[in-house]
Amino acid sequence: MEVVQDNIKVAVQRAIGESGLALRFSTSATDDSKELEVHLSIGVELLVIYYSGLASHQVPLALAHLRKRLRRGQFPALCVRRLTWSLLDRCRELKVAVFDLEGNVWLRVPGMYIERLRPSQEPRPEPSTGTVFTAKASRILRGFLKKCPDKWTQADIVRETGLSAGYVSTLAQRMIAQRYLRKFMGAFWLEDPDQLLQDWLAHYRFDRHVKHSFAISAGNYDEGAGKLKAALEAAGVPFAWTGWTGAHLRAPYATPSMYTAYVSEIPKKLADVFPVERGGNVTLYVPQDAGVLQFTTETSLGPVVSDAQLYLDLCRMPGRAREQAEALRHTRLDFAGKVG
Repeated sequence: MEVVQDNIKVAVQRAIGESGLALRFSTSATDDSKELEVHLSIGVELLVIYYSGLASHQVPLALAHLRKRLRRGQFPALCVRRLTWSLLDRCRELKVAVFDLEGNVWLRVPGMYIERLRPSQEPRPEPSTGTVFTAKASRILRGFLKKCPDKWTQADIVRETGLSAGYVSTLAQRMIAQRYLRKFMGAFWLEDPDQLLQDWLAHYRFDRHVKHSFAISAGNYDEGAGKLKAALEAAGVPFAWTGWTGAHLRAPYATPSMYTAYVSEIPKKLADVFPVERGGNVTLYVPQDAGVLQFTTETSLGPVVSDAQLYLDLCRMPGRAREQAEALRHTRLDFAGKVG
């Protein structure tokens, strides 16, 4: 309890203390171990809640929770271990104060406005050249997002992605320059996984995978997935589920009707699976790069693409797929507390 509240005191004192403004702390009315009240000499009170890690998409929920605990006249504020650009932008958008333990801050209250970003938090350069979001380069992105928060050596990356050492070195330097990676003692780890995933989505082209339509009959969804799995395995074709099938196996949200998978190639024949021009319930994609089939998750019905790849694909699919994508992100791609 004391350690968490001490973190809040350190963060607020570093941010506000430099202004020469007097302040004092007191425990919140709810006596929550993660909260402190901050009383400023200009007559402003803040209720600050601490999160060791907080993703940008979680800010609305954190703010809603905090607002329920505010006393009349208090302003809400968040405190985190390390403020990222994606988190700062979200707090600005929602007009909630935020502090971190490195002295970074965004605070706008009556009589005071402070915005301070340390040199380590310089804006990420635009990847106008040497993008890391090409089909081949994306192998390294899947790996880092799959393994987050674990560190990775260059040798590990080469071994697990099949990329050359020279290519990996070039990609890693680009990611460091663009503030996606940090390097220390020969190892790499993600600086801001949420921002990396968002930027990857902005560049992602789902239409570059080659699409083939089929039809299969089954009594229920799992039976159909089992039949398709058996047919692909019998044909000796490596595959990995994505789309609604992958979501059904990783973070079910709505009832699926389509079967979707990546395959290394389209076999000449699939038992009990029939090619159709349109209206089929099976879609098989031959990926632009074989890296799509790396960093999969094993399930009882076969491998599912990496959670990051599954999220990207769902975001590019019609209907309620975007809702399913957000459910997956909340369940499987919650990076809060994994970095910093």
